[in-house]
Amino acid sequence: MKISFERVLLAAAVIGLTVSLHAEPTLSGNKALTGQSLDADGVKAVLLGKKITIGDARVVIVIAKEGAAQDAFLQSHVAMTTSQFQNHWRRLFMTGGGSAPKIVETEAEACKLVAETAGAVTVADSASAGALVVLAK
Repeated sequence: MKISFERVLLAAAVIGLTVSLHAEPTLSGNKALTGQSLDADGVKAVLLGKKITIGDARVVIVIAKEGAAQDAFLQSHVAMTTSQFQNHWRRLFMTGGGSAPKIVETEAEACKLVAETAGAVTVADSASAGALVVLAK
């Protein structure tokens, strides 16, 4: 039986779509946060800068400039878009209320930076988070 390039491409697309349908936005962190989890109030406190540690680690928030998973998670947990979230942190930073999140171009860059930074967290699609520790869904 001869397999055409189109069939292989179609199969790859179906597999990719299936994986993306099962992926969900998560708050994920560096491996130093293994064993930690956050409830809804904890997630909100961390993302809004009211809780600056998780366990013994100081939180470093990393966000992408934009992303569908990030927008969905922020909307459901802190009732903000990515832009509103960034404005919230600009105000906090300017008034001395916290350290602004690190902003990177893409979700993949955010996940890479979190993997390299102790105490770092990001909002990412569970499929993109890879080896990061899931703290909340």
